Amino acid sequence: MAFVYSFAKFIEWPGQAANRSLRLCALGATGEAREALKPLNAKPVLTDMVDGKPVVKQAIELVHLDDPAIALQQLKTCQIIYRPAQAVPIALPSPLPVGVLLVADDPLVAEANVGIALVRNYEGRIEFSISLAATNQAGVSISSQLLKLAKNGQGGKN
Repeated sequence: MAFVYSFAKFIEWPGQAANRSLRLCALGATGEAREALKPLNAKPVLTDMVDGKPVVKQAIELVHLDDPAIALQQLKTCQIIYRPAQAVPIALPSPLPVGVLLVADDPLVAEANVGIALVRNYEGRIEFSISLAATNQAGVSISSQLLKLAKNGQGGKN
């Protein structure tokens, strides 16, 4: 999912080392969602531009969490948990461990853990909202550039 990959460029995790890989965990992804994530294996590195030249920021490690028992054990090793709309239902603890950000397709309004919510608008385009309460709970810093692009402007959903 290109959105999830792009978000990672604008997020800083607590204690993040420049050369440490970013662990992206796909929660219960099946079918089309699993296929959509495959390109991330072909783009395993996030880069920043410095003086017009790409500089490696960190590698991405894509992990599929399909078994509910194993998924709960591995949550603390993830920086991003991506839950697609069409996924095997796997319950998450509330709150999530510090340093773990949940990005979810079409989340329920009552889900307090969702840091970035992806929704399709009436034209079928994907829009996103950012919950400052959830991102603060996760202990991550979201770039002001990403906050400005969010549907809710400055991350106004608290």
